[in-house]
Amino acid sequence: MGLGAAARALMRAAYRLVRFPFHLVDDVVLPVVFDEQAPVRRAYGKFLLGCDGAAAYLLADDTAAVHAAFLRGRSAAFHDAITRHPSSIHTESDVVMMHHRARFRERRSATCPPGHSTTRPPR
Repeated sequence: MGLGAAARALMRAAYRLVRFPFHLVDDVVLPVVFDEQAPVRRAYGKFLLGCDGAAAYLLADDTAAVHAAFLRGRSAAFHDAITRHPSSIHTESDVVMMHHRARFRERRSATCPPGHSTTRPPR
């Protein structure tokens, strides 16, 4: 084992010690405090993904690579769920727009008989 390999092994061990509390917060604390769609959880997950990806690349850490792959998969699954299901806000606004259009058509048909134009003829 050369000097570079020994230094990497020491840095991998230090990174695993530092990483433990961060992953503990991600696995135990954040799910209790925030729901899965909270921006804080998503940002924290991206932060951990970046740290694990950098450690996997720079330190040749297989454990960090596995954690990064897991976080990447979890993030991708979350984004797929968002794109597959329309937001309730958009659904509610569509319902409101349909209601407004129906009211507009009712009022228009009550004031303007069918076949008559509501626009003025050109001068």
